[in-house]
Amino acid sequence: MVRRMHVTLRALGAAAATFALVAGAQPVVARTTTSLAAVPAQRSCASLANLNVSTMDTGKVTIAAATVTTTTAGQFCEVRGTIAPAPSSTINFQVHLPLTKWTQRYVQVGCGGLCGNVNVAIDNASGCAPALNGEFVVAANDMGAKVPEGGPMGSFATDPEKRIDFAYRGNHVTALVAKSLIRAFYGRQQRYAYFTGCSDGGREGLMEAQRYPDDFDGVSAGAPAMNFQVQNSFYHAWMASANLDAAGKPILLAAKIPVLHTAVLAHCDAMDGLKDGLLSDPRACRVDTDWVACKPGATATDACLTAREAAIVRRIYDGPRAPDGRSFLVGGPQPGSELQWDFIPANATDRSMSAMLGAAMRRYMIFPQSPAPNAMVDDFSFDARTFAEVTKLHGLNDATNPDLRPFAQHGGRVILWHGWSDTSISPMTSIAYYKAVQQLMGAQSADATLRLFMLPGTGHCGGGDGFAQVDTLTPLMAWVEAGHAPAQLTADKVADLAKGPRGGLPGADQSGKQLPLPSPATTVLARRSIYPFPAIPRPGSSDSVAGKSVVIEQPVIDWYGADLFRPGFQRAYSVRDNALVADR
Repeated sequence: MVRRMHVTLRALGAAAATFALVAGAQPVVARTTTSLAAVPAQRSCASLANLNVSTMDTGKVTIAAATVTTTTAGQFCEVRGTIAPAPSSTINFQVHLPLTKWTQRYVQVGCGGLCGNVNVAIDNASGCAPALNGEFVVAANDMGAKVPEGGPMGSFATDPEKRIDFAYRGNHVTALVAKSLIRAFYGRQQRYAYFTGCSDGGREGLMEAQRYPDDFDGVSAGAPAMNFQVQNSFYHAWMASANLDAAGKPILLAAKIPVLHTAVLAHCDAMDGLKDGLLSDPRACRVDTDWVACKPGATATDACLTAREAAIVRRIYDGPRAPDGRSFLVGGPQPGSELQWDFIPANATDRSMSAMLGAAMRRYMIFPQSPAPNAMVDDFSFDARTFAEVTKLHGLNDATNPDLRPFAQHGGRVILWHGWSDTSISPMTSIAYYKAVQQLMGAQSADATLRLFMLPGTGHCGGGDGFAQVDTLTPLMAWVEAGHAPAQLTADKVADLAKGPRGGLPGADQSGKQLPLPSPATTVLARRSIYPFPAIPRPGSSDSVAGKSVVIEQPVIDWYGADLFRPGFQRAYSVRDNALVADR
């Protein structure tokens, strides 16, 4: 079954085609449209070590140290400590406060994966002048998810209080503590508060907007793990097990993936009007494994897929399904993402991240009952009963609530972004959320609150063949502070980003210490404009009218989790008799 979908192709001037080669250029550094006066500290940094910022909402706050640190952007008061909203909680946090350059903004940074570490490096702000100048108070925490050295991934969740900290409480109490420190240090409150994060950090940002709409004025949420329960069970368990034979050995190995990717580009690259190695909207591509199938009786199979390998490719694209054909996933890896398929091992003994993450989730996190530390990812059953069991904690961990009206009433704004070649969290998740917000709030109200940007060729939080370096913080600030909704983002292709979202340099100095600053500037190879979904750029046109449409045939996604993107499901949790209880 298919439906017809209109996709807007935003026409560009002939002189400004889809992307410009700008070898040797540096990232564009933009000012926000609001200039705020710098406020110096009103007390010594050391005095914060003796400050009592504990409240009924935060629980016990222990400040372990408050010391002055010097960076390339100036001096900060670095405050480290712990927050215990419950007796067994240990949420490690850091707050970095500029001594002389604070321009009245607060930025909180989310963590990735299953957290467990404190990362104050600011995401997606390579062109944000106040961030580069060290003008923000920056805070981060580990969501109470630290495990002992060498401890099993996810094992913090054996404590149900820590499951609540990780789900939603950790960032809220950190925001409360950081704002108390701001008032004490500068003698005034921040003018604006922002949250930025990717992966679980993206989930955390949406969770803040949904559960605590007054905590932040703007949220930048990248590749959010918002559909946490299903994504980290059915998706990753499938990617880890779909490629295994009866003996548990992988059938398809990484050496064959370029063969598939080359064929996908050969058939689909030009659909957006430009052969550039990227698919601007992969949903238009229908992969047929016959494109790369080995001929019957072929003995040389290095440049083609055997029948068994082709079957695995189809399983990966299709995902797990019920006997009636309904999918258990809102979406899987998209065409053009093949080189990012890190769940395909290089050899028969490698374990993929999907296998490790799927096992950790199976053991400790996705089921309400007591952890099962010996469970394996191949123990997972892809059926309706398991789906119902997994989604029992939908109200705890998931951030798919489309009701952003309280956040909008606060004046809040969200920039949601996702890489089309993300194979850790399906980009279809963000599209499903965008559509749910549009349906609930109406297109006009939704567009005034949330904009979605899809990045061609970009992997999970960065990397890939696309334009992975994007400053989302500057346009978010312009939207919040001056009412300028982002009509486009500028995305850069940077060679270093092939190593990941920060090119292996997470806001670091040469010693590797994390700083409350964006990633170091790097040379830009090419630049492209990214428009709000569903618009994509149309190259080489002399028509500057911003509104052309094409029709793309799209299958209707009929999946078990359609109800997961509706409002009213989130609950406040407590612990009774060492078990999670949904209070309301």
